[in-house]
Amino acid sequence: MASIDFGRARAFIADVPEGRWTAYKDVARAGGNERGGQAIGDWLRRDGDRVPHVYRVLTVDGVVPDAFRPAGPGVPTNAASVRERLEAEGVVIDARRRASQKQRFTVADWSG
Repeated sequence: MASIDFGRARAFIADVPEGRWTAYKDVARAGGNERGGQAIGDWLRRDGDRVPHVYRVLTVDGVVPDAFRPAGPGVPTNAASVRERLEAEGVVIDARRRASQKQRFTVADWSG
């Protein structure tokens, strides 16, 4: 498996603007390994409190995983609080608890 540049991945997440969200897959792509979404999830569970806007990283379907657990201080404490924070920033969450795909931030949107 190709490696992931976690520095680039961190920079990508930090650049996700308010009112937008991104997917683990997008972060992996920004880090140079399109197949590294699971590795990104593992990394964020360990070190997410050191990554600005970590709560803006969702599944590709725009879902906050029910198993979301904060990595540390300053990170929302559960999936419901992540959705609340995203909605407060302007992300539209539908009745199925999915973020609007129109608000997804991808590598194509990134100037990094």
